Amino acid sequence: NLADAPVDTQRLLYFSEVSFMYFITVDGQNPKAFDPEDPPAIITTKGAVEEWTIQNRAPEVHDFHIHQIHFLLTAVNGVPIPKKQQQFYDTYQVPYWIGGGDYPSITVRMDFRGATVGDFVYHCHSLKHEDHGMMASIRVKKPGG
Repeated sequence: NLADAPVDTQRLLYFSEVSFMYFITVDGQNPKAFDPEDPPAIITTKGAVEEWTIQNRAPEVHDFHIHQIHFLLTAVNGVPIPKKQQQFYDTYQVPYWIGGGDYPSITVRMDFRGATVGDFVYHCHSLKHEDHGMMASIRVKKPGG
């Protein structure tokens, strides 16, 4: 029932690149290469349902991947996917940006209603990109904690 669940939070994330450094950034934060000592880029609560739009602002393909949960793909480039055709993924390719016009994007539903709590990562699933900083962490807290 994730497709019909009320959304608690909407987020915009984006892939970007500068001089062989790769970033996945929450809109409103500064692009930064992943450092495991940094606090999580996203903090949410167990029980939440979130809608994330993930843009690709870079001139090459990036594959969005998240650990611990799967996500429901609900739109590609702003075009909704009919509910009967929506599927769960743990990785999905976001096309490259051509340098003009709208950024390619996917919109997904993140379901934090399961048993998973703690810190885990999301990143580009290309090893080169991930190893050069295109990763961030998320913290899922227990309600009230």
